[in-house]
Amino acid sequence: MNITIVLNEAYPIGMAATNRIHLYAKRFKECGHNVEIIVPRPTERHHTIPKNHEIKGEYEGIPFKYPLSPVRNNSFIKRRINDFLSFFKTTGYIFRKKSNTDVLLIVDNRWYMIVTCKIFSLFSKCRFVLEISEFPFVFYDNNFFNNIYRSLYIKNIFRLFDGLIVISDSLFSYFEDKINKDAKQIIIPILTNTHNFQPSANNSGEIVYTGALNQFKDGIMDLLQGYVTFNKKTPGKKLVLMGDLNVSPDKDEVIAFIDKNNMREKIEITGYVDRPVMIQRMSDAAVLALAKPSNRQAEHCFPTKIAEYLSTGKPVLTTNTGSIPQFLTNRKDSYLTEPNNPDEIANTLSDIFSNYDEAKIIGKKGRELAQNEFDYDKQVDRIIIFFNELLNNKN
Repeated sequence: MNITIVLNEAYPIGMAATNRIHLYAKRFKECGHNVEIIVPRPTERHHTIPKNHEIKGEYEGIPFKYPLSPVRNNSFIKRRINDFLSFFKTTGYIFRKKSNTDVLLIVDNRWYMIVTCKIFSLFSKCRFVLEISEFPFVFYDNNFFNNIYRSLYIKNIFRLFDGLIVISDSLFSYFEDKINKDAKQIIIPILTNTHNFQPSANNSGEIVYTGALNQFKDGIMDLLQGYVTFNKKTPGKKLVLMGDLNVSPDKDEVIAFIDKNNMREKIEITGYVDRPVMIQRMSDAAVLALAKPSNRQAEHCFPTKIAEYLSTGKPVLTTNTGSIPQFLTNRKDSYLTEPNNPDEIANTLSDIFSNYDEAKIIGKKGRELAQNEFDYDKQVDRIIIFFNELLNNKN
């Protein structure tokens, strides 16, 4: 099978969506299928050292290509020109591959890219599949023009696909009446490669969070407030926030909160770190934490970082939002708290550290859960079967 992936995210170094799609491609390759990842726009900010700087190459055996430079220009006008050129070159490259594509998998919500890829799929007679892990337009402002655009998009765009890969039951249900009557869906939950997270006897004593330092997505302010309350009762445990605060919409609020509570010596914000360093620090942590709040985004998503947290074999503290309680069980394989409740986060941290021998057992059970439910090989094998079914039904 020949699989072409259009990924509107940085590659090979990126965030959760990048890591998820890489695990797809890695397993496709391991199973003997041809796969290529195309990134249809420059993704690297011009004012920082680019994490991805190669126009094309291979990462863990996966060929990838930026049709233009990976680095965005520092001129607004030139960025718009480069975005157009990237789109033009991407579509040209895809059309040249028409005899070598059985499945076109797109991870991109731009309507013009989707429509162009749909036209390609009709010419090449390949299957056109969307991968979506977020509720549509959840980050859009609610205004007149956005509402019109949202309505037209939802009514028309999702009917263009032959198949959808969604991350949760709630997304599956949402799309049931919004896709073509002949289209198929499959639920693929969060993924991890547990082999990358070898259990460590080391214990730094740190409470570690990884991610975007964003309140709406990850409840970063709830975690900070819970930690401050916990620290008053149990001092000496550092909170480590592994992420780039400069790209967080809550940067000023985070800094102000830390300064107001005199926490500069007790809370470390690492900025961007290389993935091997991040994995090692996660594996050496005492607790891995995520305080995801209750909102529409949380209701329909399933945070990939949970699978990676569990893979370490260390105690995991998170909230019972969205699909999390569907897979995780409180005080069996993880610690689940109510969302939007910093006091409960503080109390649960106290419980973990007051009986850490029990917490270690729960952490081991969490790793077993990750191996049984979220390891990429088991789940991506289901995608391969799904693709074969789509190909067998195309006539």
